[in-house]
Amino acid sequence: MKEQNGEVAVEERERPVPGMGQVLIRVHACGVCHSDLGLLQGGFPFAQFPIVPGHEVAGTVEEVGEGVEWPQTGDRVGMPWLYSSCGHCEQCTRGEEVLCQVAPQVTGITQDGGYAEFMLAPAAYVAPIPDALDFADAAPLMCAGLTVYNGLKNARFEPGQRVAIIGLGGLGHLGVLYARAMGARVAVLSSSPDKEDEAKNLGAEQFISESGAALSEALLDWEGGANVILATAPSSESMTDALPGLAPDGTLVVLGAAAGEISVSPMDLIGARRHLIGSPSGSRKDIRDALNLAAAHNIRPRITRRPLEEAADVLDEMNERRLRGRVVLNIG
Repeated sequence: MKEQNGEVAVEERERPVPGMGQVLIRVHACGVCHSDLGLLQGGFPFAQFPIVPGHEVAGTVEEVGEGVEWPQTGDRVGMPWLYSSCGHCEQCTRGEEVLCQVAPQVTGITQDGGYAEFMLAPAAYVAPIPDALDFADAAPLMCAGLTVYNGLKNARFEPGQRVAIIGLGGLGHLGVLYARAMGARVAVLSSSPDKEDEAKNLGAEQFISESGAALSEALLDWEGGANVILATAPSSESMTDALPGLAPDGTLVVLGAAAGEISVSPMDLIGARRHLIGSPSGSRKDIRDALNLAAAHNIRPRITRRPLEEAADVLDEMNERRLRGRVVLNIG
């Protein structure tokens, strides 16, 4: 991408050379995230153009720079949203480097990402990919999988609780899979009634159509409400409707960036001590935990593989809402 609202074009570049503390990744697969479309459309005012997009990167280490002890050449690694952080602020030193406000760098937004045969990455921020995951399955977990996992963690989820997922798209279906693997009972809230069978096949015990009664009423009928709501669909209206359906001490976690505002009555928050939070990506520890959980519980994203040369077409199809699941670009 050369500029905001410009074209996505393939160009030839020389192979990068890793510097001090860097590794060169031979990219085998890169997931296409909705944030890539947001980048193209000007959703990130801090983006650095021209830029190679892609922050769901999976590949092998091709070469290491000076001072790198891990990883080594040939290791299977991934690169998530967080490219690097300052390392010394309050957020970084408490292990929440994804909240760094001093010098955060974002893969595919401020630093070249994975829509390429090779990319440079700071060795300290790559994640080891478990052998049980192939590259195409691991790629979407670097962002989408990490995001839903971290959302549940930040909501202080406990096994056995009721988790409602708003949306069953590329992010939502992973929300169901991760919640089930972590021991949740799951309900899916969707504006597409034809997705009920899909939701049940993924492991949801309840399916609530947004075309029916108020979402909050349907959730409260589910044994007193959801303990956690993961809002994966970018719909502020759905979030507003669902929030009063939280059980006491329940938490609605905003994962999908939506236009508009979430409206909530103060009494709906106060009376049942409900919580409303946002949750971004995750830390280096979080991505390792999310990948290991996927490997141990056979979590595999629903993917469609496309060649790198079709990246522009994929983003067009995403903009027109013609995609299902996650798209992964096959690269090398």
